[in-house]
Formats: sequence, structure tokens, C-alpha cells
Amino acid sequence: MDLSDADRVSHFPASPLVSLTLVIHGELQVAAGDAPRCDVWVAAPGSFVMGPQNAPVTSWAAGEVTAVSIGFYHDAWLRLGGDPNFQEVPESLATALKALGSSDQPESGWSAFCAALSPVWAAIRPSDWLAATGIADWARAAVTRAILPPAGNSIRSIERRIRRLSGQSKRTLEFFATFEELHRLSRRQAGRSLAGLAQEAGYADQSHMGRAVRRASGFSPARLNAAIENEEPFWCYRLFGERF
Repeated sequence: MDLSDADRVSHFPASPLVSLTLVIHGELQVAAGDAPRCDVWVAAPGSFVMGPQNAPVTSWAAGEVTAVSIGFYHDAWLRLGGDPNFQEVPESLATALKALGSSDQPESGWSAFCAALSPVWAAIRPSDWLAATGIADWARAAVTRAILPPAGNSIRSIERRIRRLSGQSKRTLEFFATFEELHRLSRRQAGRSLAGLAQEAGYADQSHMGRAVRRASGFSPARLNAAIENEEPFWCYRLFGERF
């Protein structure tokens, strides 16, 4: 497509996940400031890791680019030997990442990545870990595991264990779980009043919901929904079917 410079911007919401990105073709730049202001751009390396982001992230590509980003729950990242400071790709993922980049076609590269990583994960995954269907499931599981150890169950020690497992405080986990519920309800109950959505999702009121959307995306709900419908830089929201 013949895209303008403005259309080559990509907006991503805040996320509690660890993301591993491989640039297969072309170059990416990442905004150093918070969205929607993008005054300073930093060139991204061919592969890079980003820890949980409590603010939205914006990237830009000067030309055609093919890149794949993979999200990991924080505790799974650590289980794979991931760096808690998110500076390096762990050895357990390096081979799988090479398989991902071995093809110019992301679909076949993704299949190769999964084939390489699946036996590694099967060997190290704890038997009591259940599959999470979303952020809320994973957050509940992380909090439960943090509470279970019998020793040192003070509030402070539990908070430390929650942060160690999830990379987030309990309050931040609740923020992301509620935000996930909001866009789930928005998809299922299109046309419902914003006040009704806010109440059912778990916000105190519509203003509280608006502040949460702005914190996660950098935009108000009305501006964000219009942009999701009509603007190229918000393709990520369309891909995940998110509405607010």
C-alpha cells in the first residue's frame, strides 16, 4: 500500500506481558515518549525484549517492514530463563527465534517457532499450571500462587511474591484485568451506554473508565473508538477486536 508517514505509525496499548519482537525485514523505530506524543524516535535492533508496559507504546517504520511480536506471561518468561531486566533473549528461546526468522513468510516462520519451543516448554512447565484464557485468569493464578506459601504471609511479603511472579503490583494486575473485561463487554454489548459498560466492567463510573482507557491507550474512549474504525495506525486494536 502507498502509505503516508503518518499511516506508518503503529499504536499499541499498555500491557502486563513481556514482549519479544523479531524484525524479519525492514527497520522499526520506537517512540521514546508516551503516546500520543512521539517527539523522539529510537531505532530498534533486529530483535528486542520489552518488559510489562504501564503506558502505551508507539512504533514507526520508514518503509515496508515485517515483524513478529510474541507476548509471554511474566512467570512463564522467568520459567524459560528470561532475564528479569529484559535485556537479553534466554537461551531456551534463541533457537526457536532463529526458526521464526528463517522464513520470509511469518506464517511458516511461526509454525517453525512453535515446533522448536513446544518441547522446551513441555519439559519445564510445572504440572499444576493451567492454561490461561486471558489476563484476568493469569492474574488470579499469580495472586493465588503468591498467597499459597505458608511462611511469611504478611501483606508485604505477599505483594513481593506477586510482583516477582507477575512483574506487577496487585493493583496493576486488577487494572489490566478490568480493562480486558471492558473491551470484552464492548464487543458483546455494542450500543450499550458508556455508563452501563463502566458499571458492569467494574469501574466506579464513566469518568473512571475514561481515565483507565486514556492510561492504557493515550486516548479518550471516543477518540480511540473513532480511530480504531478509521485510522491505519490503530490496526493492532482491530486485530484483537478491541472496542471501548
